[in-house]
Amino acid sequence: MVAGSTPAGRTNSKENMPTEKIKVYLAGQANEYENNWKESFKLIEGVKFHDWEFDSDQTSADTYFPDDLKGIRSADYMVANPGIVSSEGTWIEIGYFYANNVKNPGDFCDKLIIVWQEGRNPKWSIEFVGKTGFVVSTVEEAKNKLLEMLT
Repeated sequence: MVAGSTPAGRTNSKENMPTEKIKVYLAGQANEYENNWKESFKLIEGVKFHDWEFDSDQTSADTYFPDDLKGIRSADYMVANPGIVSSEGTWIEIGYFYANNVKNPGDFCDKLIIVWQEGRNPKWSIEFVGKTGFVVSTVEEAKNKLLEMLT
């Protein structure tokens, strides 16, 4: 998105001006384990990102679990990067976002982007995951897909 441009979405019909920022939840691996993957997204203008590492109280599961779910529920879009390791929390986040953003079970969620890296296993499950939302191979592809969705 060009600097100064506004993402598609919420506008004030009278003036055709944005009334609030589009919200995107960044789910998945911590920056330290995935080369600061979330930081390039945060440079997109006109978007408010919820990053669980900073926007949720990480003191304990009693605090971060409800904080994360509130962030997911208020998000317009989700970009999820489970990395190549086990990511139980990420899959819970994806499922919660999916359930809140489709009309019927089995519908495709056009607000969900999942990064499925080449080294991620098991390979057979990508067919299942691909039924939920957009699946891309890299963080850069995810960013480009989000920019496309926002314009």
